[in-house]
Amino acid sequence: MNNLLTISADQEHFIQEMLDETKTARNFTDFSVEDGGTRKIIYIPVDDGEIRVIHVNPKNKISIRPLVFIPGWGVIPRNFKDFYEVLHEKIEFFYIETREKKTSRIKRFKSKFTMNQKAKDVGDALNFLGLNGGKDFIIMGACWGGAVILQGLMDKSIKAPTIVPIDPMHRLWYPQWMLDYVGPLLPIWLLYLMKPLLKWLRLRKMTEKVQKQRAEDLIKEAVMWKWKRAGFQCRHFELFGNLSKIDDEVFVFNATNDLIHDNRDYPKIANEIPKGRFIYMETDESNREYMMGILGREFSKVSSSEGIPPIFREFEKKV
Repeated sequence: MNNLLTISADQEHFIQEMLDETKTARNFTDFSVEDGGTRKIIYIPVDDGEIRVIHVNPKNKISIRPLVFIPGWGVIPRNFKDFYEVLHEKIEFFYIETREKKTSRIKRFKSKFTMNQKAKDVGDALNFLGLNGGKDFIIMGACWGGAVILQGLMDKSIKAPTIVPIDPMHRLWYPQWMLDYVGPLLPIWLLYLMKPLLKWLRLRKMTEKVQKQRAEDLIKEAVMWKWKRAGFQCRHFELFGNLSKIDDEVFVFNATNDLIHDNRDYPKIANEIPKGRFIYMETDESNREYMMGILGREFSKVSSSEGIPPIFREFEKKV
C-alpha cells in the first residue's frame, strides 16, 4: 500500500510546475451564470422532476471531446472556481448536478433519492445531451459524484468511453447511528434549526482551509427535505464488495488525503474493479480542484482510444 501512495521527488517537482503554470491571477465569473454565448443552463427531465446541467462551450476550445463532470454531494459551482480556471476558454464541459442539490426541481412526495436513482438521472442526462451512440466524451466525478458514476456502471445505467472517478466515496460519511436512528425521526423544521450542529459535525476536525469553505457552503445551501430523504435512502450504500460488477475500464484518480477522503481507499477501489486502473498524483487540499481541472483538460485533449494522456502515464500505479 505504501508504494501505491508515494511519488518521487522528481514527480513531485513536475506536479508543482504543472500547477504553477496553470494558475493565473484572473478573477473568474461563476460559470453557473449564463452569458448569452458560451455558458448555458439546461433543465433535463428525470423521474419525478428535473435536474440542472450547466453547459460551457468555448469558441476557441482546444478539447477534441467534451468533459462531463459530476460534483460531490451538495457542492455548488462556486466551490469549483479553481477547476473552472483551468478549463476556462479551453474545454467544453457539462456540469451535471444530482437531485439532492438545491437547483433540482423534484416533486417532494414519493420521489426517490437512492444512489440507483441518481445514477439513472445521470444516464438520462447523457442521453438527453446526445452523449451516446458512439459519441466520444469523458465522464468524471468527484467524491460522491464519483460514487454515483460507479453505481451507474454497476447498474448499467451509465455508459461512457472514458471513466474517471476522483476520490470516490465508498459510503456516506455521516455517522451510521445518525443516518439510521436520529435523522429519520427529526422533522424538517428542526433539521433547519440544526444546521449549526451539522456544520460543527462536518468541520470539527477539518484543518484544510479550502475543504472547510466547501463544507460551510454545502451546509448553507442544503435543502433539508432533500438531504433527509437522500441520507436515509443512501444510508446502507457501500461500494466495497460490489465493484466486481463493473465491466468497464475505470481510471480511479487520487491526489489528496484528508478527513473526508482517505487515500488508502482508492487503490482498493481500483483493485476491486476488474479493469480498474489507479493514478496517484500527490498534492495538498488547496490544489485539489486545480488537479481536477488539469485531469479534465488533458483527458479532453486525447481520444478514448489513446487511453491515459501522456503526462499522467508515469503516475499510474499497478494494483
